[in-house]
Amino acid sequence: MYIPGHITGFFKICRGENVLKTGSIGAGITLNKGVTTTLVKGKGNIYFNNKKIDLCPTKEVINNFKNAIDEYKDNNLINNDKINNKISNNLINNKINNNLKLKNYDIIHNSQLPIGCGLGISGGCALGTVYELKELMGFHQMDSLELLKIAHISEVKCGTGLGDVMGQYFGGFIIRKGPGFPPDIKKINIMDRNKYYIVIEVLGKRETSSIINNPKWINKINKTSDKLLNKLLKNPTLNNFMKLSYIFAKDTGLASEEILSLCDDLNPITEGCSQAMLGNTIFALCTDNNIKEALSILKNPIVCKIYEGNHE
Repeated sequence: MYIPGHITGFFKICRGENVLKTGSIGAGITLNKGVTTTLVKGKGNIYFNNKKIDLCPTKEVINNFKNAIDEYKDNNLINNDKINNKISNNLINNKINNNLKLKNYDIIHNSQLPIGCGLGISGGCALGTVYELKELMGFHQMDSLELLKIAHISEVKCGTGLGDVMGQYFGGFIIRKGPGFPPDIKKINIMDRNKYYIVIEVLGKRETSSIINNPKWINKINKTSDKLLNKLLKNPTLNNFMKLSYIFAKDTGLASEEILSLCDDLNPITEGCSQAMLGNTIFALCTDNNIKEALSILKNPIVCKIYEGNHE
């Protein structure tokens, strides 16, 4: 299962009464480079680009998927008569016994983008895993929104993201108007989408959890972002998104001197440049008119297009 990368330009952290209502409001774009997840016969290991890793969102998806199946079985007890229920739950149990012995499967993530750099790859791993589990079990009763819910819960519990999976699920240019699940989003139609490029430069890694769980950072982020969402909703263009994203990165103090310096070089010659939240990564919006000049400034640029596909 392929899941696109995702860049958040600005966001507000929202802690709800539970993990479902915890998330973020803000805005972001999906990329045509992302992560592909497959399940193969193995020994219960998780791999990312051929390296064995301990990836919390993927592991958490497995637990939450099992819980979702149990919930379905409980609902089945209520909604079906005893005979039908017995038959249905026997079928479900057989699928679990035959297919969900994950110690006999490896989960393989392959990505064109690095993980832990603000490009939504941990969220992509979570979302891709839950789709693969559904296929492995043949559990077609579970709709795609239920899969999104499982991925969202997993990211929040692991502290690796608060909204990437929402953007990755719907695709394109997404404004998250409300936090958590169920999704409250506005998808913006991009005129002449194919003329745009997203140019990325990864400068290093950054732990998302060290920011979103730090009260001082939460206060700075939320204070700065409060005024930005309405400005974008009033003028929902890519250029305005880039402008507001740069304001957010600079005013929160999240952007390093290196990032700000690169933005100073790139903002005058592109459609806008800012930091990918929450990574040590810059992204610039370019067109055919300025992409060559932008690439000449960067050392190891990654060129993407905006991905409009969805997983609804």
